[in-house]
Amino acid sequence: MRVDFMMIGAQKCGTTSMAAQLAAHPQICFCRDKEPGYFHKTEAWREGLDAYHALYTPRPGQLLGEASTFYTFYPEFLDTHKRLYDYNPALKLIYVMRHPVERVISHYTHNRVREIDARPPEVAVFADPAYVNRSRYGVQIRPYLELFGPENVLLLIFEQYTADQITTLHRIAGFLGIDPAPFDETDTTPQHQSVGQPYLRSEALRNFTHSGVFQKMRGVVPASIRQPIRHRLLSNTIEEKPHFSAETKAALWRLLEDDVRTVEELLGERLDGWRRDYTH
Repeated sequence: MRVDFMMIGAQKCGTTSMAAQLAAHPQICFCRDKEPGYFHKTEAWREGLDAYHALYTPRPGQLLGEASTFYTFYPEFLDTHKRLYDYNPALKLIYVMRHPVERVISHYTHNRVREIDARPPEVAVFADPAYVNRSRYGVQIRPYLELFGPENVLLLIFEQYTADQITTLHRIAGFLGIDPAPFDETDTTPQHQSVGQPYLRSEALRNFTHSGVFQKMRGVVPASIRQPIRHRLLSNTIEEKPHFSAETKAALWRLLEDDVRTVEELLGERLDGWRRDYTH
């Protein structure tokens, strides 16, 4: 057994929604844990392969896939691409990129709602290098392009995906060699949004809400009882993205604009939507 494809990022670029859509395709067996993050943290990865492969229950002929954005957290994890190549040199890789400044804003919002980062945005995003580094898409994806070859790496733009999800899913079908027709009826509802969505503080509670027991309880416990309990357990809900000043956005763009040029070269197209409001 070997996993056939992986979505390796970027973080906060729609990978959760895309993973759910791929998991619903009859020719795909998706990992039971959407983001197992096995290869970036396990140096002796060969020793634990049986446990990793146990996360898949494929039917005959299905492709195996997973989605771990950790795999392109560079330079936080330096050798993930080498481990993945040693695991399966024919691995197909999907990498989604969004406007790099908007990704930073979404990343900060993600951390804010989870109470990971309470600092003001103009302090946080420059104090923690991960905010900027994870938007350096060229830096993150180049090791994979060099090792696996561009024919095994599908580069996608988040804004194009959100504008026409079905067309993007058809592109993925062609890349993976599966029938695109099942995607025509796919659910296009966004998932894993940081804004406007309540977040359970406890990981155990988050796991419980996805269990069959919880789903059965929802059917018998009145909402008038469920809602007060739920709100006692929730962290603060953010109804709108934190405010980033024009100066902070401009400074972030200055740090990332050279990488945008690299992405444009890799794609062979100019990303005018990203450049709007930042270049003249």
